[in-house]
Amino acid sequence: MAQHRSPVVSVGLPVFNGENFLALAIESLLGQTYGDFEIIVSDNASTDATEDIARDFVRHDDRVRYYRNDHNLGANPNYNRTFALARGEYFRWHAHDDICDPKYLECAVEILESDPSVSLVHCRTRYIDRNGDPLVKLRDGYLDPDGFVERLVQDEGAANLLESPRAAVRFDAVVNRLSVFFDVFGLARTTDVRKTMLMRAFYGTDKVFLAEMALKGRLIRLDDELFQRRCHPAASTRSAGFASLAGWSDSSRRFDYYPALILSGYLDAIRKSDLSPAEKRRCRLVLLKKLRSPYKLLRGR
Repeated sequence: MAQHRSPVVSVGLPVFNGENFLALAIESLLGQTYGDFEIIVSDNASTDATEDIARDFVRHDDRVRYYRNDHNLGANPNYNRTFALARGEYFRWHAHDDICDPKYLECAVEILESDPSVSLVHCRTRYIDRNGDPLVKLRDGYLDPDGFVERLVQDEGAANLLESPRAAVRFDAVVNRLSVFFDVFGLARTTDVRKTMLMRAFYGTDKVFLAEMALKGRLIRLDDELFQRRCHPAASTRSAGFASLAGWSDSSRRFDYYPALILSGYLDAIRKSDLSPAEKRRCRLVLLKKLRSPYKLLRGR
């Protein structure tokens, strides 16, 4: 029996009822200038045309793999399932409604292969609407065609700190300075991702994952806007209420006070890290800043 060589990069694409944008997301990945990758589509028991769309790509390109869950596990377990199925040396997640520019993987792989101090590579984000057009920039956010204001920024001040050689500085940047966490879609070494707690069963677990990666090494954010985040009415970021966010994150959950779970996750990340006792103490002091900002803590920011 022929043995198939594992790809260098694995892209995990979890999806539920993604017929609206799934094809665009996959096409943007298949158009990468770096071609040695696989796309792992994990369908969370969709009830729309998601399966038909994904299987059509499978028929035409053997880099696309499709799996379907028997029932909806919730977003976070489905993210983890894509990682469990990954075979590549490098790994990243990709949401069904986002787009990567053609040079994304090439640029990210080059950095990871040349600099062992880097644990994750992402880039600046371009915000687009449901039609793929740029959102209108406002003073404190972006305006979509429906008149909804997305409270999004570029976190310019955090980028340099994420690249610091000191773990506590990088941890501080994630915990206290980031306002958006799209770096969770960055490319990382699979061995490093495997040592994290992955996506845990609560909303906001992406913040904890990024904190873990920051404790492992430098987080690089490329200056070019090679990643497009689609903002639309059905996006999970527009969900409201602890109960709905809990159920979206993990179908077995009914209610979570997720800000407390995020804080607990940060403590777990420090405890499980390979840092020296002194550096772990510095990281715990970083969390005191969070406790001094009750408003941000209550909002999980």
